Amino acid sequence: MTQTTQATGHPAPEQLNAFIDGELSSNEAHEVQQHLTDCHPCALRVLSATQLKAATARASQRFAAPPEALARLTAQLRPQEPKKTARIYTFRPFAWAALAASLVVAISLLGWRQVHQTNALSAELLDQHLATLSSGAAPEVLSTDRHTVKPWFQGKLPFSFNLPDVYPADTTLKGGNLTYLNGQPAALLLFTIHKHEVSVFLTPRAGSPTITTLPGIRSGFAIDHATTQDLRIIAVSDVNPADLDRLVSALVQAQ
Repeated sequence: MTQTTQATGHPAPEQLNAFIDGELSSNEAHEVQQHLTDCHPCALRVLSATQLKAATARASQRFAAPPEALARLTAQLRPQEPKKTARIYTFRPFAWAALAASLVVAISLLGWRQVHQTNALSAELLDQHLATLSSGAAPEVLSTDRHTVKPWFQGKLPFSFNLPDVYPADTTLKGGNLTYLNGQPAALLLFTIHKHEVSVFLTPRAGSPTITTLPGIRSGFAIDHATTQDLRIIAVSDVNPADLDRLVSALVQAQ
């Protein structure tokens, strides 16, 4: 490895960042790639940083600061007037009305944040599903055998899961990938149902955002969602929603 390699034998953070950005020489990039093949912690760090860069790029395209935020920022940048002497006012009925109104606004904002969080998660799910479809690359673990796919994830994720012995009719396991969803490590299981591609994301339930519902149909794709005691299961596909629900139910029953 180059001089930026740490004493532990792992690439230094700045070297991994340069690898992700394509700034290493061909020899250095080859050395890092060889290391990532055998080192799961470093591979996960590269995967996490790559997903973060992609999510940041997507967010920058979608985000527009609301007018209220811009107005507050402008007010803060203006020269501040000398502080006036504080006065004490009695808390009259109109003040109670104002307080009640502010509470209503706060509750509404909490609801908006939950909806916004749900929409952002839906967009991330679709982005990853479409990226998987468009890449044409084989899954990291390519197998229809659950006894091959499940063990491949062990030691690579901070949680475990089970796969069903039997799947619904015309449903086939293709394999799986390591990924990140909403900033958490996730297992991406790939299936086909009636020749339709299906992406199933498994993440630990602990620490996941509190999202009770996801849009049933978004941009022509069905999104199905379920939880078990330990896992959150989310499936995305353009297949019939009833068929997608049967696959999710089979995964829930297997846990």
